[in-house]
Order: sequence, then C-alpha cells, then structure tokens
Amino acid sequence: MDKEKLFKELEQLIKEIGDKQLPKNIEVNITYSTGEKDVLKVSEVFWANALIATKNRDKYLYIQDHLISLDHVVKMQFKNLNN
Repeated sequence: MDKEKLFKELEQLIKEIGDKQLPKNIEVNITYSTGEKDVLKVSEVFWANALIATKNRDKYLYIQDHLISLDHVVKMQFKNLNN
C-alpha cells in the first residue's frame, strides 16, 4: 500500500468513527525538546490523528485536555499498538 492511500484510509476511518468513544488501550509517551515527558492512554483515533497531523505538518494536536505543540515534540512512542 502506498503512503497516500494509507493516509486517505486513515482520514476516512476518522470520519467514520466520528464522536464514538473507543477504548484507550494504547499508551503514548511524548518527549518534548525541554526534556519533559507526558504519558497518556489513548485510542487508535489519536494514533491516526497524530500520523495525519505530522504528514500535514500541523503545529498543534489536542488530546485529553492537552494542547500539544508539535514544534516541541522530539519523540512519540506508542506502546500496545498491535493489541
């Protein structure tokens, strides 16, 4: 599967899910340029939104009352992604 097709499928999936609440079975560790870290439990929707935001070079990503400035994110590590 090529990259463009993957991103189109992710965008379609996000639209189909809409406001439905999915289980938060993925742990994301976010490391910032300041050395600070956040650890959040998220659903697959956040993973898809994070991929799309980085592809589109968005500046911000919002999750669970956190406004994340992507300019300051050094690394996002997803755990339990395959479960």
